[in-house]
Amino acid sequence: MTKFLKFGAVGIFNTLITIGSFTLFVYLGINYLIANVIAYGLGTVNSFFWNKNWVFQEKSGTLILFLKFVVVNLITLGFNTLSLFLLVDQLNIHSAGAQVISTFLGMFVNFFLNQKWTFNKKKPHHEL
Repeated sequence: MTKFLKFGAVGIFNTLITIGSFTLFVYLGINYLIANVIAYGLGTVNSFFWNKNWVFQEKSGTLILFLKFVVVNLITLGFNTLSLFLLVDQLNIHSAGAQVISTFLGMFVNFFLNQKWTFNKKKPHHEL
């Protein structure tokens, strides 16, 4: 439970980064889907640092961890972008509100994949 609460705290900060930059990019006239991808990328870089060092406290394998983290976040980005598209284009929800909903839903996908795959500290079978 502590990890999930820490993950949530990091997620709040990432959400502020993502939604803030998303709003700025849309205000500047960038298409909302492109703005979403750029904003999500900014949040992902911040998220990796804090999740690696504070939430999951992983000390080794930075390159492999980063690659796994990127894969998980690409999956989450796909889920987030699809959710955003459906909410905006199919349900006519304003893009800012839809972004908040999509980000919240994506948080659960992201936590599950990161805990089960990226930062999974299971010992190899020969060490059990």
